[in-house]
Amino acid sequence: MLNLLLKNSMSSPQDSIMDKEEAKAEKEKDMMSVSSENELLTCHAKFEAFPFFKTPRFLKGAKITLRLVTIVTTFIAMLCMLTSHQSTTMLGTPLDARYSYSPAFRFFVYANAVACFFIFLSLLATIVFYLRGACPTNKCSYLFFLNDMMMLTMEIGGCAAATAIGEVGLHGNSHAGWGSICGYYGKFCDRVTISLVFSYVSIVSLFILTVISSMNFKENPL
Repeated sequence: MLNLLLKNSMSSPQDSIMDKEEAKAEKEKDMMSVSSENELLTCHAKFEAFPFFKTPRFLKGAKITLRLVTIVTTFIAMLCMLTSHQSTTMLGTPLDARYSYSPAFRFFVYANAVACFFIFLSLLATIVFYLRGACPTNKCSYLFFLNDMMMLTMEIGGCAAATAIGEVGLHGNSHAGWGSICGYYGKFCDRVTISLVFSYVSIVSLFILTVISSMNFKENPL
């Protein structure tokens, strides 16, 4: 009892003020946490108030549109690379620049050709499903998702390989003693650049398409 009285008598007004400030800080922290939770709930409610982006009609239109974009961009990228050749003369010696001289550019053409073909097949299958009014099963949806993901991976690999070779052709490599060739083959480099731009557009469309295709498994997993 005596110790408790001595402890109470030794406590200073400053300690009491500090305790009040700590309690006030804890209260403000709790209020901020509640406010953050309310903001998240409000944002979620706003998103749920506009469910247009979740409707089957929007998803069907998005899939068809993205597949069409992918087909067009991969075909243009392949065509530009196939027609990228230029001849010039150096010190009286005729020289050619062609895509077929580079394994990376050949792989780029093959990747775009395969992606264009398989996305075209998936577009036909998608249209057939929608015209018949029958939704594909979970396993069929998984095949669509797998097809889109594989084509996306192939496109990324082809673009990466072609971009690496194109960068060397544009800027050279001073450490290895490789000079730039775009100063001599400007037309060739321009067509390669256009091809790469269209191919990167196809990567973006394939990525969005893969995300949309994967949304089916969130509600209906295998």
